[in-house]
Amino acid sequence: MHGESILVDIGLATVSATLLAYVARMLGQPLLLAYIGAGLLVGPPGLGLVHNEHEIAELSELGLAFLMFIVGLEIDLKKLVSSGRVGALVGAIQVVLCAVMTLGFAMLFGFSGLPALYLGVASAFSSTMIVVKLLSDKSELDTVDGRLTLGILLMQDVLAIVVLALQPNLEEPSLIPIGISLLSGLGLVAGALLASRFVLPSLFRYVAKSPEIVLISAISWCLIVGYLAVLANFSIAMGALIAGVTLSAFPYSLDVVAKIRTLRDFFVTLFFVSLGMQLHIGSIQIVLTAVALSGVVIASRFLTIGPALYLMGYGARIGTLCSLSLAQAGEFALVIAALGLSLGHIGRDVASILVLTLVITSTLSTYMVMANHAIAHRAVALLKRLGITERAGPAAPASQAAEHEVVVLGFHRAASSILHLTQGSDHRHNLLVVDFSPEVYGELQAMAVPIVYGDISNLDTLEHAGVEQASIVVSTVSEDFLRGTDNITLLRQVRRLNPRARVILSAETFERARQMYEAGADYVILPRVETARAFVDVLEAAERGELDVLRARAIADLADRKEILA
Repeated sequence: MHGESILVDIGLATVSATLLAYVARMLGQPLLLAYIGAGLLVGPPGLGLVHNEHEIAELSELGLAFLMFIVGLEIDLKKLVSSGRVGALVGAIQVVLCAVMTLGFAMLFGFSGLPALYLGVASAFSSTMIVVKLLSDKSELDTVDGRLTLGILLMQDVLAIVVLALQPNLEEPSLIPIGISLLSGLGLVAGALLASRFVLPSLFRYVAKSPEIVLISAISWCLIVGYLAVLANFSIAMGALIAGVTLSAFPYSLDVVAKIRTLRDFFVTLFFVSLGMQLHIGSIQIVLTAVALSGVVIASRFLTIGPALYLMGYGARIGTLCSLSLAQAGEFALVIAALGLSLGHIGRDVASILVLTLVITSTLSTYMVMANHAIAHRAVALLKRLGITERAGPAAPASQAAEHEVVVLGFHRAASSILHLTQGSDHRHNLLVVDFSPEVYGELQAMAVPIVYGDISNLDTLEHAGVEQASIVVSTVSEDFLRGTDNITLLRQVRRLNPRARVILSAETFERARQMYEAGADYVILPRVETARAFVDVLEAAERGELDVLRARAIADLADRKEILA
């Protein structure tokens, strides 16, 4: 029965979140607000329909794990390391200075001792869950400010581990637990990297022809490293990030990202619903204190991150974008507050202030990130009037397929012949293939032909492959060989991502070709018609007595033809 009550509670949380999401969509509000509101409504603060909020909160941590796993799969390790050095320094400066600022605020509001220290330190950490989700949805994780923000968040996680290690013995701090945690973390990273170098490649190659096994293998790797991270006193999110980074260079990473997103979104929704359930508003004083603390948290990010990045040569715009992304209290505030409650360091009032501050700042930062570039533009203009000129920071990387004018969806015999016929032409350079055959992937890589490993039936795969940047999209695969999709569905997905692209498809019947044209295809090739035309040409050559010439030409062509697919 306990399991049944948990299932019922999860169902109530999901349904309430869905209903409020519809309301938020109609009102043009962030979905984050709807999910938190759903937790308030059905949880202990509201109707009290859900009683297993702690179990749901633990389950929802999988959302953060999957989120960080996807981040690890998508990032370029070399770029992250280059941005990570700056991010680590800025993150350390930000955490220390923000903690001092909020500590001073707490003392002004009458707090002292450990309660003031908890308010100051816990508010210095931003929300990895919220920041990464917002930037991922806007496709800004691989921008300069996105990578810097991720570097700052990673440094915050390291410092949060130091705080959590110190908490149990605040009266007599010991460096031994911290040293053990850091050594364990380094061992975890080294072990994961060794596994990704010597074990995982063979394992994934063995199952590469089965996308389902590739997916569950990747999820299993994420959970294994996450569990080892928890054993090393790190967060499961950090373990998931390490797992994702170790798989990021694999050709299968894009396909895993595309398929795991739905799973991530469900658990992320539970995370925010559980956050709303943890709200306990005892008095108006708690609400007013949380509102004032929220203002201090947001202001502290702009006063620390922006100036630090500007002095390091990244300019006011990058500094503003990073400050906007990190302008909220994070989930570590909840962890620190929960541990402080269990240790008797703080009371329920301080914990409630931290939770309410997280809700307020998370909601406000969602709006700010949605309009981050407009805000940054105005901030740069204002600073310019004050005499602070903008600096030219590093340029953001181009989209994965920005340099490829033609994207070929699926690699079958016709695509193989296209590749052969375009040898030495500009078309070859401008062509990008999307396919999930490991053999095709290896052959094309050896030929230096750009290819993305992924399932073309998945919209996220097309998005990550950069279809929105393509001038021409081609699907040569017969619908007899397509699985989980068809050419009209592919056409609609391409049009959704890139309305300007010219889409060329293949059809087996006249009726299907007419349907494709009606659906908006720019051109439809009927192989039976093209074959018939070739036969007519050969018949006419035979009538003219030129068949032997055509025969010799065909034999010579077969002798020289070396295609990937015979």
